[in-house]
Amino acid sequence: MQRTRQALQKANELTRLAVVLRDSYDAITVQDLEGRIIAWNAGAERMYGWRESEALGMSALLRIPEDLRTDALSRLHQLSRATVLETWQTRRLAKGGEPVEISMTATALVNEAQQIYAISTTERARLRGS
Repeated sequence: MQRTRQALQKANELTRLAVVLRDSYDAITVQDLEGRIIAWNAGAERMYGWRESEALGMSALLRIPEDLRTDALSRLHQLSRATVLETWQTRRLAKGGEPVEISMTATALVNEAQQIYAISTTERARLRGS
């Protein structure tokens, strides 16, 4: 009975989390350690133009302008020593190649063995002039 209650509680928590991710206006993505996109919410679809089915499996590098790739790799290295990076201002590329000015936060996803297995990002389009 206790296990059933715990399983139901966990299922309810996951359902609430899924609703938050689905309904968020921010782009929320998850990349594996090889840089492949493994999660892509509706906010990312609106912001960048790729449908989830197009984005899944795509290399996250394709969304980073070439002049920012060194900085992106440096931040990834920083994440290997911390679990969350402070929000920073940067650019990402939309499906048509146009740049999108964003504020980004990256979080390392850590398993029970305390090993990083993926990177989650929350990306918010910046208003012009901010």
